[in-house]
Amino acid sequence: MSGFHWSRNQRLSLVARYTFLSVGVVVCALIALSFLYQRFSNELIDRLTGERLSAQVAATSNKLSAFLDSRIYQLVTLSNHPALPAFIDAPDSPQADEALTLLRVEADSPDLYGVLFFDWQDRLDRLVAGQAASGPPYWSKTDWDISSLPRVTHEGVEFIGPQLPENGNSGWLLMRQQIRDSGLGQNVSVALHVRLSSLTELLASAGVAGVIEPLLRTPGGAVLDPSGRPAEVTGELVEGPSILPGWNIVMSVHPGTILQPIDETRLWLYAAAILIIAVILAIFFALSRSLRRRVDTLVQGANSIASGDLYYRLPEGRRRDEISIVAKAFNTMAWQLKELIDRTVRAEKLAVLGQFATGVAHEVRNPLATMKTTVQALTRREKDEERRTLLDDMGTQIDRLSRVVNDLLSYGRPGEAAPQPTAIRELFRQTSLLLEPVAAEANVRFFTSGDSRLNIYVDPEQIFQILLNLGINAVQACDAGGTVNLRAEDHGKTVEIRVTDDGCGIPREHLLDVTQPFFTMKSKGTGLGLTISQQLVEANHGMINIESAPQEGTTIILTFPATEPGNSREETSGNVKEDQHTDRRR
Repeated sequence: MSGFHWSRNQRLSLVARYTFLSVGVVVCALIALSFLYQRFSNELIDRLTGERLSAQVAATSNKLSAFLDSRIYQLVTLSNHPALPAFIDAPDSPQADEALTLLRVEADSPDLYGVLFFDWQDRLDRLVAGQAASGPPYWSKTDWDISSLPRVTHEGVEFIGPQLPENGNSGWLLMRQQIRDSGLGQNVSVALHVRLSSLTELLASAGVAGVIEPLLRTPGGAVLDPSGRPAEVTGELVEGPSILPGWNIVMSVHPGTILQPIDETRLWLYAAAILIIAVILAIFFALSRSLRRRVDTLVQGANSIASGDLYYRLPEGRRRDEISIVAKAFNTMAWQLKELIDRTVRAEKLAVLGQFATGVAHEVRNPLATMKTTVQALTRREKDEERRTLLDDMGTQIDRLSRVVNDLLSYGRPGEAAPQPTAIRELFRQTSLLLEPVAAEANVRFFTSGDSRLNIYVDPEQIFQILLNLGINAVQACDAGGTVNLRAEDHGKTVEIRVTDDGCGIPREHLLDVTQPFFTMKSKGTGLGLTISQQLVEANHGMINIESAPQEGTTIILTFPATEPGNSREETSGNVKEDQHTDRRR
């Protein structure tokens, strides 16, 4: 890697990270391989000493004994239950129903097939099947005989079997105890039909795969594996502890496989080392290609900005390395550069227009005042009705020109804002007082909504002027039956005021022009309303955003700073009332 140059300032560079990543992969892999090798070695020592195996065999013996003790307790409880004789003597009695319910609950165990009853001649008299019951004697008692099965006695319980799996039937054993048949005076017995594999499955935890296999030797010489089936013994049998008379754990040991893990581990180490080398080479190749491609993207972006394309943006992605940081800084620079150029051009344009508007307003204002005074004097003296009408129309036009002049002065000399905590409720109330009559005259529904308890830090007179101007524009944009909504929303440190109408909307190509001086889509507009509103919004440290689509309406979003947290909401004892509004429609 001769092309990589290191220095103190490049400790956290992208190349350094890639290098540390590669070294880390190698180190972690070597540590993992060493750990695995040590683990296999320790297991080998445990196998050779046999201490761990002895503990596992003892634990397994305890599990088997605990399983049998649980079944013995279950059997003794059943045989001594006071309702059981009635189940045998009088099957239709209430006590027999009680006993049957108990027997069904006891039989519904995953370790039992059912509960069986035998008469004094050792013949199956009746049975209660569990959910796991299958095959004889539940489906058919034909060819079901226990006379040939081995029997042992332990703690007063007779163990019959096991019956090994054959002909598709599962293996089982019986645990039986005598009960007294009160009606006949003869001894009958109750037995648990135990699932054989429930006992042998407890052997699985004592084995070591390929080295030691735990088995269970039963009366009659059968040796069962953990699945409950006869096992094919291929290794040396080592006797283990006894769990019942004639039942004991044995271990099938294969000495030839004890050293096999060492050879397998060595082969795995070689394969892992080769794989790690291949992964490192692939990582460096992929990283070099990715680095080259991402650097080329930076160069392309710089060339695009240099050529004047200030809208070009680099893909930032989700990474957090140096190139992603540079891309993000590049995009921020491009955005700020465009904003700076736009603000500079706009400031120069507004300054020129402001000087021009102020000059024109001064030159026109005094003559208009003189003309207005003259027209009023002539109107008072004029006797002819037709001429009075003409003079009144002239006065109206002079007033309109005067308003235009006032707009020019407001645009050319905007006043400084005097911000203070201002309640949204009061702003909405003042705006509604003036806009409701205008909306009613145009047959437009006007209402306010949102959280009226919010406060903003603005100049209330200027914000009232903004809301009034935007509200009048919204009403004028609606047809009869339209709707205008004034809504306040809390956004933490800022508050949004939305002026929404469902009027004609603004074409997409004009969205950037509506705030330009003297641009208007109205036949009688001056084109200064939104421009003055934007000036006042910026003077109050706010932002204005316009969303609109033709025939779908317009939403103007005003964002202002909220007051301090302690003053942002008025204390009220009731719940927040949303969508408090006035709704007048004529």
